[in-house]
Amino acid sequence: MKRVRLDAENPEVQKFIQRLPLESEGIELELQGRLVCVVIPSFRYSDAEKENLVQERWELIRRAQQRNQGVPADVIEREVQDAVGEVRRCARR
Repeated sequence: MKRVRLDAENPEVQKFIQRLPLESEGIELELQGRLVCVVIPSFRYSDAEKENLVQERWELIRRAQQRNQGVPADVIEREVQDAVGEVRRCARR
């Protein structure tokens, strides 16, 4: 997992991060109506559980790459946009 050090970041960014209400379940960060990341406190999982989660995600990525092998990027982009639009329509109901 990549680590991003915030020590050299703008003080406003540091203050924002420090004010996040981190609880045991974590928080979701949204930007312009889009979920951009989920912040989960490090104490929630053991090292073994973290490694297992990472391996599961890599497996999902590999399966998606195999499934989409040979599919043009514009087709994938259109299908993703259609799926996102459908989810957003359902969420508004």
